[in-house]
Amino acid sequence: MLPGGDDSIAMKAKLSRFQPITNPRQIFLHPSASSPTKPTQEQEENLHLNIPVDDTFSPSSPSAVAVASEESLVTKILLKLPPKPLLRSQCVSKQWLSLISDPAFRRQHARAIRTHPTSDLLFFSPDSERNEIDLISLSPEGVDSVGNVSSPITDGILKRGDEIHSLHSCNGLLCMQIKLKNNRLQLIVYNPTTCKHRVIPWFSGDYNMPIFRYANIAFDPSKSDHYKLVCFGLDRDSDCNNYRFLIYSSETGAWRVTEDAVGMLPVRYYYDRGVLWNGDFHWFGTNYCTLCFDVQKERLKPSTPQIPASFGVRNKYDIWYFGEAGGDLSVMCVNKLEAMLFDVFALKRDYSQWILKHRVDFAPLTRYYPKMKGPGFHTPCLVVDEEGKKARIVISVEDKFLSYDITDMVVKELVEVGPVYAEVAGWGDSTWYRWYEAFQHVDTLASV
Repeated sequence: MLPGGDDSIAMKAKLSRFQPITNPRQIFLHPSASSPTKPTQEQEENLHLNIPVDDTFSPSSPSAVAVASEESLVTKILLKLPPKPLLRSQCVSKQWLSLISDPAFRRQHARAIRTHPTSDLLFFSPDSERNEIDLISLSPEGVDSVGNVSSPITDGILKRGDEIHSLHSCNGLLCMQIKLKNNRLQLIVYNPTTCKHRVIPWFSGDYNMPIFRYANIAFDPSKSDHYKLVCFGLDRDSDCNNYRFLIYSSETGAWRVTEDAVGMLPVRYYYDRGVLWNGDFHWFGTNYCTLCFDVQKERLKPSTPQIPASFGVRNKYDIWYFGEAGGDLSVMCVNKLEAMLFDVFALKRDYSQWILKHRVDFAPLTRYYPKMKGPGFHTPCLVVDEEGKKARIVISVEDKFLSYDITDMVVKELVEVGPVYAEVAGWGDSTWYRWYEAFQHVDTLASV
């Protein structure tokens, strides 16, 4: 099953760089080998360091779609279908085709995006010569859901010589910077579920506009049918190399430059990896600092607390994971590299402090995957089931992706990936395959 298609679900498919594993292994680790929670000794260390610890997950329920009582039974049923089966249902009858293609119905369906839990991951390698975005699924039928979303892009958007320069994703919509053959940049918003896209117009004729650098997309269908692009531009008139926020609204179709500016030093932020959480955009920086931007009010917010981590951040490769997981803004960082111990912190919703959620020991996995030593692995994604509150870490090793359930201590092999397509870097005698451009993905019928 491929992750996209037009409204008739007909598309020419490319072969994914990820391939199903014929006989995937499932490994049950002994509970004593690793602890998803904090052992007593570590709790004492945390108390000594004044690091707050969260012993349990707080239960939460996924949002539900309110269906008006006057709607027909058919409409109520169709609103509960996931996007891809819903699109396939258009061929049932003219009535269903008319209903499902109705923009009002699609807007209502898009608001239910959170009722369909995140189960897909998108991967993009900007250094690859192939303009490809790959998908793997964490659902039980995941091996049937390995696919490639690039066919409609390369067939319907990119022309010969064009390249995908950068990618950002939020709640099912992708924002892509396309480097054209003439070296100019084009900004595109793309929905891989419906294969619809929009070319975003640039600013109109103002020479003093900041020089465009990074683009992030903010889309929350529970709050609005529209999206915003929160971008960064280098200030032309600044001697301090400041970045300014450039905001594009799909509702107005216009750009705006905010008064807020961010200096490049002393903290370096990774402006291309913004995370939308709690209505705000967050960017990770060196020294475990985070930058926070209120998307609705379009202004910077006060700095969030520094993450109480023990291992420094020199560049983006030291950030093992930063993103939303199970309703939390989470970060995974090194505790003791040689011992392969990692900490997962979550930010409180009042932005008062970071809480230690998990301490994860990857060392037991080296018995089954020896090349993880060094460390010869990376963790592109942390996924938390909002219903069961089970935490899973997606791990990339030399030729595979693994799913490590740190709650039940179970490792599952997901897909195979050829080494020629990944960025290989050395660490002592080890090599690992970096996939830093990884995004959690949900299907949506949202309009672009």
